[in-house]
Amino acid sequence: MPWRTLSTFDAVVCELGGIKHVAKLANVTSGAVCHWRTRGGRFPAKLMERIQAELMVRGAVAARCLWDLDPPKTFDDEPKRAKRA
Repeated sequence: MPWRTLSTFDAVVCELGGIKHVAKLANVTSGAVCHWRTRGGRFPAKLMERIQAELMVRGAVAARCLWDLDPPKTFDDEPKRAKRA
């Protein structure tokens, strides 16, 4: 069976039945799903297996760009301030 690749956040949410269904699947509030949309339209990486498995049942997969796979930035990632002499 050929897979349909969903390339937008909204397409994935729609395929899974809407915000409430995604929230239930992810065990979060509907507000959290809305937050994911406003912060760039990417799902948390820890939910990748669960959401992709549910999409596969429907003959679809989510594009790689829809997952927040970058590790969070820390204070150590910021450029060091030059010491004043």
